Amino acid sequence: MAAQPGTSVAKAATKSESVQATKRASIPCSKPRGNNSNYSWAQGSNDSTTVYFNNHCSHTVTAKLTFRAGDDGTYKKCMTTNGGTHGKKRFTVTRYQLESIKQGTC
Repeated sequence: MAAQPGTSVAKAATKSESVQATKRASIPCSKPRGNNSNYSWAQGSNDSTTVYFNNHCSHTVTAKLTFRAGDDGTYKKCMTTNGGTHGKKRFTVTRYQLESIKQGTC
């Protein structure tokens, strides 16, 4: 790929490297069947992560969030959402990065 005149290839590469991939998780509903409670997040700074949720269930859903900090182990938090709601929740867990969201209790 050729660089456009006046465009810095190094600057473009640096910008794309700073963009984090969005991760996603789903928890199936017991009612109505076939629907899910969906979650998405991208790693922010080392201090916080925002989790976006959309609960398509007709009941509350509790998700277990697992944060990891290299060899320092894991840290778990719970997130409960009401049925038929969507929004976001910010978690401030210094040095830990959100690894997974699964159905469960803490």
